[in-house]
Amino acid sequence: MAEKWRKVVRVIPYIPLLIFLASLPFIIWGYCYANQLLNNFSSENADLATFDQNSALFEDNGNLIYEIHGVVNRTPVPLEQVPEHVQKAFVAIEDKRFYDHRGVDVKAIFRATLNYYRLGRITEGGSTITQQIVKLYFLSSEQTLQRKIKEAVIALEFERRYSKDEILELYINRVYFGEGAYGIQSAAKVYFNKECSMLTTAEGALLAGLVQAPSAYDPFINSEGAQRRRNVVLEKMVEQNFMDQEQGNEAQQKPIELKDNPQSENYNSYFIDYVISEAIAVAGDDQIFKGGLKIYTTLDPQMQKKAEEIFARDYLFPGSGVEAALAMVDNSTGAIKALIGGRHYEAKRGLNRATQMYRQPGSTFKPIAVYAPAFEMGYRPESIISDTPFRVGNYEPHNSGGGYYGEISIRTAVQWSRNVAAVRLLNTIGVDRGFEMATKMGFELVEADRCLPLALGGLTRGVTPLQMAGAYAAFSSGGRYTRPYAIKYIEDAQGQTIFQHPEGNQVMKVSTAEAVKDVLRTVVDSGTGSRARIPGVAVSGKTGTTELPDTPVFKGLSGNKDAWFVGFTDRYTTAVWMGYDEKEMNRSHYLTSYGGNQPAEIFRLVLSGAMGVDETYSRKQYVPPQIVKEQPDGQEFLAAPEEPGNLGSPIEKINLNETKDQGEPLDQVEKQQNSPWQEQTEQDRPARGKQQNGYSKLLELSVQAASGKSGN
Repeated sequence: MAEKWRKVVRVIPYIPLLIFLASLPFIIWGYCYANQLLNNFSSENADLATFDQNSALFEDNGNLIYEIHGVVNRTPVPLEQVPEHVQKAFVAIEDKRFYDHRGVDVKAIFRATLNYYRLGRITEGGSTITQQIVKLYFLSSEQTLQRKIKEAVIALEFERRYSKDEILELYINRVYFGEGAYGIQSAAKVYFNKECSMLTTAEGALLAGLVQAPSAYDPFINSEGAQRRRNVVLEKMVEQNFMDQEQGNEAQQKPIELKDNPQSENYNSYFIDYVISEAIAVAGDDQIFKGGLKIYTTLDPQMQKKAEEIFARDYLFPGSGVEAALAMVDNSTGAIKALIGGRHYEAKRGLNRATQMYRQPGSTFKPIAVYAPAFEMGYRPESIISDTPFRVGNYEPHNSGGGYYGEISIRTAVQWSRNVAAVRLLNTIGVDRGFEMATKMGFELVEADRCLPLALGGLTRGVTPLQMAGAYAAFSSGGRYTRPYAIKYIEDAQGQTIFQHPEGNQVMKVSTAEAVKDVLRTVVDSGTGSRARIPGVAVSGKTGTTELPDTPVFKGLSGNKDAWFVGFTDRYTTAVWMGYDEKEMNRSHYLTSYGGNQPAEIFRLVLSGAMGVDETYSRKQYVPPQIVKEQPDGQEFLAAPEEPGNLGSPIEKINLNETKDQGEPLDQVEKQQNSPWQEQTEQDRPARGKQQNGYSKLLELSVQAASGKSGN
């Protein structure tokens, strides 16, 4: 045994030589391969060494509407024009040993090899700037061990031929920074509207941080994420002694000041932004901006243009700074036909309120979480439910303006948006049924939403106009829900289909969808949504409003935060939201409008215009839904109608407070997790004489409205 070990010990000194001899053929091959590849490469014209292709977007009718540029948006600059602090930012975050290694990071190569044998694939990360240059100019992006070895071999030879400055210049002129910008000069123009030579330390750090994930850190979309990433770069610069701690702290305190993007002349800018974001999620940044893809969208240019024209009518948006959003989908397919993310297009791929803004839906959520589940169980529009005082634990919902109608039909409860009746019914059928129905209809609920405030749209996160349009479209399509989509399919540069939108699925009985459609028709014909009536067109819809939050800022004020109207014709569903952005809301900027006012008016104008029918409201004389009142400090806000008649509702003879469609606000609802939410508890009902008298009057006016005798 001892003799055997002595032989092994004698062999050990020769192991390195054996490894070298075994590797020699690969070293020779690598040297020849790298030489052959690099002999035709010149750093002086490297900016031309690209195969980027523009991607194209097409309307539903096949017409080209937009090109996404790749190589076109690149302006190479010599390294001398790039400030030294900007150069150091890239080195700090991408390759801290850039000036010390000879092209490869041995530790990174070793780690990649281990991962290959452990995971069966190469995991990216740790590549030097030189290796990234090699990958960008010479190799594909496939993650294999063979490609990684080629990358290392070429990087070694590349470093032998070119200086560090030449390599860094190639890198910062080639990498992608998001927003269609390739190279440092284009990025400086896109984000800061300045020459790269004028970039500050903080601005340079922000751009350097974008390279790893341009979409995730896009400051136009995710300013907080971009700022965190920028600060990471600045910390790395301090750690590597590119600047001292005081300079780093000062740079971190600077706010991100992006350029002011002029309003785009394209009427479909919000739609295009949404398509690009959806396409990136499917194919990635590289393919969208460089891959020559053909993206076939669902856009109906005439409907989009009509919606934009309506949003340009200032009289529909009195006051200062009030915002709105709209989403229109095809009922049978879920295809998005028009999309407006705000009254003005402010920034390329900026905030899209139709798809990115989550707000409380108020009473528009009742058909989804209460009435659809009830009809699914066998309830009918004429089934009797109770609109009487109700309390479970610490939760006691109220009708807007107070008062109760007693025993009423589901149709009447929906027609006049009775809050207590909706909560009572959800309590009877079980919160779980409402929660499950809302989830099936595309809403991102959390466990905390599994409680009675769900009936009135009291959600943890809220909803978007696009989600609401998609859900209501299911009521018009026989109970089939399709997640709204803007892309029909995508073809690559070779004409192969790489994506096709998913199909929908049945989420409720056909009879359930028809019942909801029926009661929502009553809302528009003779209820809170009467301002959405279109002559000669069957319209179903629901109004919704949420109150101001119960916070010190709004103490003593009576107003609203959100106003909604969601409705549909036989072919199209449209959701309209109106309100102020969170950051703009204060004591002089809040809504006193309701979902049955401007949102319903906008719905009618857009749908009637798109369908080519008379836009005129059915009243003999149009009365603007609101007026603007000047405040002592000179600021404006949206004022309530001075007379009940301004509501345009057949209930205008009843006390105004009884007609307001104003779902229970989330901020005034206590979600008591330990309360018996599922318990079917009812309090002793008060004497019904007064309630029945109020209901009788309501019924009488409803009949008058239906017969055209209400004066509307």
